[in-house]
Amino acid sequence: MSAFRDWRRWDAPLFCAALALALVSAVAMVSAAATLNPRLALRHDCWILIGILLSWAVSQTAYHRWTDAAWAAYAASLTALLLVPLAGAMRLGATRWLSIFGLSVQPSELAKAATIWLLARYFAGQPNPLPPRAVWISLAIAVPPALLIFAQPDLGSASVLGAIWLGMAWCAGMTPRMLAGLGVSVLLLSPAAWHSLKAFQRDRLLAFLNPHADPLGAGFSVIQSTIAIGSGRLWGRGWFAGTQNQLNFLPERHSDFIFSVIGEEWGFAGCLALIVLYGLLLVRIARIGLRASDPQGQLLAGGVFSWLAYQACVNLGMVSGLLPVVGVPLPLMSYGGSSMVVVWVALGLIQSVHRGTE
Repeated sequence: MSAFRDWRRWDAPLFCAALALALVSAVAMVSAAATLNPRLALRHDCWILIGILLSWAVSQTAYHRWTDAAWAAYAASLTALLLVPLAGAMRLGATRWLSIFGLSVQPSELAKAATIWLLARYFAGQPNPLPPRAVWISLAIAVPPALLIFAQPDLGSASVLGAIWLGMAWCAGMTPRMLAGLGVSVLLLSPAAWHSLKAFQRDRLLAFLNPHADPLGAGFSVIQSTIAIGSGRLWGRGWFAGTQNQLNFLPERHSDFIFSVIGEEWGFAGCLALIVLYGLLLVRIARIGLRASDPQGQLLAGGVFSWLAYQACVNLGMVSGLLPVVGVPLPLMSYGGSSMVVVWVALGLIQSVHRGTE
């Protein structure tokens, strides 16, 4: 009975939206993995279940306990990122995974949550509006993991950390003048950043402008993805009936391009339903943040909101050809144990913030 009462203290719409997204992903994964490796669907289901259980466990502890351990979590995530180039496994031209007791762990996902915890703890003790010194110190927290992730190379996940920092700094009281100054600085550093990219990363960014210039190379993924989504029309071709998916034309269909599978098999109606679910999820996170009883709770919600909103928008944009392909998973949908579990843990933290306002 006590466990049932604990579940009732959750924010039901938030949990239901997250659960619906995860269940949709479980169904879509069966089709996406059918000609790739059918066991991936079962593993995906296991990660969803583990994520939900950990989410419940995290929600039972006051969120202040988690932010009190922020420095330890941050240090652990940096250590894991430093170990990646030394002992990590290379896949698809990048070294992003560590093998721990036979499990592949992606430290960049852990770094997202740890950075949010630490920034929430730091920003909560700063005045509003945020002084310049606090802005620079917060950047000193966010930049090291971002640079280590960028060096893997993983431009997409590094940019997620930038979005997290920006969203939390704005919530903490960064002035428009500071924001404008940072924007100018980014523009001035853009040429150097461009030359620091790997050749395949530059090719992907250029392919965004004209994917048909290299239809069998850098532009192949986005071309096949847009064909898949467009061929679904209003109601889709049907489960297991997507030709781009089942005939293996769609790359990474179980991970970064899972939305393309849904667009092809479930059509515009299925895509719209997913977007509505993401909207509900983000609205509930924002509502919990606005009602939080202290700055730490508000900032935790702001960080998780910035993370999931940015990552979802970038993924949906890249698979539909509206943004460059930078390789970020769709939260609660794409295959990947680290991503699935860490997102559920973050949602458990938001549930803890909600419980603290009751």
